[in-house]
Amino acid sequence: MKRLSLGLLSLAAAFYSAGAAATPVTIGFDSLTQAGTGWTSIQFNAGPSLSTYTESGFVLSATGNLAGQSGFGSAHTGETDYYFGSTSLFNDDTNGGVTTLTKSGGGAFSLISMDIAALNNTWTFYPGQEYVVFTGTLAQGGTVTQKALLLNNTSFQTVDFSGFEDVVSVSWAQGSAVTHAFNQFDNIVVDASPVLAPTPPTSQVPEPASIALLGAGLLALSRRRRKDGSAR
Repeated sequence: MKRLSLGLLSLAAAFYSAGAAATPVTIGFDSLTQAGTGWTSIQFNAGPSLSTYTESGFVLSATGNLAGQSGFGSAHTGETDYYFGSTSLFNDDTNGGVTTLTKSGGGAFSLISMDIAALNNTWTFYPGQEYVVFTGTLAQGGTVTQKALLLNNTSFQTVDFSGFEDVVSVSWAQGSAVTHAFNQFDNIVVDASPVLAPTPPTSQVPEPASIALLGAGLLALSRRRRKDGSAR
C-alpha cells in the first residue's frame, strides 16, 4: 500500500512538472503559401534594420538592406528555382544581410531545430563546402555558435541545435563569401524556456492500516491507565 502511494505521488509530480514546461512551436510560414511563379516580398524596409515577420509569438527581423528594398522574400509554389516543396522565407539581401530570431516582447527561449536549403538551384553551389553559421545570445551572457553545412541545392535539410537553450536571440547571415551559403529557411522549432515548477507537496495521507494500528495503541494505553488508577 505504501509503495503504491509513493508511485502515485511520483506520477503526480511528473505530470505537475511536465505541465510547467512550454510546448514547442513550429514557425512554418504556411500563411505565405502562394501559387504561380515568382516570389512575394514580405515587407519593404523603412530603414536598414526595419523589416520584420511575426508568427506564433516569435519575430524574425532582417538587417542589411537599404531603405525601400525588400527585407524578406518567399518563393511561390511554381517557382521551381526557389521552391523546394515547402513555403519558406529568405533574407532578400544577397550581400550579407543578417536574419535575427527573437521572442515577441523579449524573453528567453530555446531553438530546437530548423530546415535550411540553398537560396535557389541556379547559382553556383558547392555541396558540402558552403555553410550557414548560427549565433545565439544567451540570457545569462555569452554566445553559442553552430555551423551547418548545406548538402545540396534542391531540397531542405534539418539542423538540430545543441546548446541553444535559454537564448534571447539567434542570428544567421545570408551568403557573403565563397564558403558562406546563400540560404532560405523553414520549420523553425522553438520552445519558450520552461519555468521551474515549485516542488509539489510530499506529505502522505495516513493509510487505513496505519490509522487502525494507531487507534489500537491509543485504546490499549487508555485501558492501562484506567487499570493503574483502579489499582491505587
